[in-house]
Amino acid sequence: MPVSKKPGIKKNADGKSAAAETGAGKSAASATGKTKLGQSAAAKPKPLYAYVNGRITPAARAVVSVFDRGLVLGDGLFETVRAWDGRPQFFGLHFKRLSVSAKRLRIALPMDEAGLERLVKKLCAKSGLADAVVRITLTRGRYLGGLAIDPALPPTLIVTVAPVSGLPPALYARGVKVAISGINKAAASGLDSAIKSTNYLANIFAKAEADKRGAYEAILLGPQGEIAELSTSSFFCVVEGKVLTPPIDTGILPGITRQILLRILRREKIPYGEAALFPKEIGMMQEAFLCSSVRGPLPITRIEREKIGDGKVGPMFRRLRALYDRECESDASSDAVSLSAAVASSASVSGKHRV
Repeated sequence: MPVSKKPGIKKNADGKSAAAETGAGKSAASATGKTKLGQSAAAKPKPLYAYVNGRITPAARAVVSVFDRGLVLGDGLFETVRAWDGRPQFFGLHFKRLSVSAKRLRIALPMDEAGLERLVKKLCAKSGLADAVVRITLTRGRYLGGLAIDPALPPTLIVTVAPVSGLPPALYARGVKVAISGINKAAASGLDSAIKSTNYLANIFAKAEADKRGAYEAILLGPQGEIAELSTSSFFCVVEGKVLTPPIDTGILPGITRQILLRILRREKIPYGEAALFPKEIGMMQEAFLCSSVRGPLPITRIEREKIGDGKVGPMFRRLRALYDRECESDASSDAVSLSAAVASSASVSGKHRV
């Protein structure tokens, strides 16, 4: 599989693949896996910037109130977006999910899609990040005691950017093992499974369970014991040549990358469907893979102790990965904006929740 600038995979300046290191304090060069000739890899990193309630400041100095309901009550939601060449990928889909979730939680979204996209571009530019993980967090704002909802109180909007922690290319080449968590998906869903709530305790402990068992991720099961999703990603498999994924009514998050893959499957006329999948059917799976906005599709070659197919990355995954990469490139080229142009075109932050 060719290594390119795509979600989850890093590339050195000489074209050879390499695993990227994690950490928000890495330099922009190390974050993208590139260094210029004659430039030390230990060059001083450019500071990261964050937005909180109308102000852009160095991320290290960004603060929220200790009385914010997102902190005190977990009363909020978030989106994680991949930025490519300083532009948020598939942002229309992310913003739609964010706005629908905000409406369900009765939290006012203080910025429209165009304004929020401009803000993300500006933060990427100021932080020197062409390739970034963007976190958009919206909370109900100040906590005044009790649980009552006061629609007159302004919400809190936080946007941060960080270097992409690319996975080792070997994981895409050989696949990963996942475990089946003892935590039911219903416990992770909270009020509404379609909302990406800031209360992530069930997902955190499912992932911890997987880590303890030497697995990369954890599968959460639905109310009937069916496979629902993973702790931070969506699930797909191939059975008898058909690509299958759990249906939304299993209680899963409508993942953005899941939506992109379903769009690709329809367009390419690849047999696919939504179906209830149970652990007892793992032996029937020829291939399996997970997907998320930051990693893109990633192959699964083992669930618990059972191999998926022959235990190797299969042809369907390779085909879909290539098609997904092309979709990312198409999305980026549809509105290509250089980092310098993004800075020049962005209006200054002059008031509450303005860019």
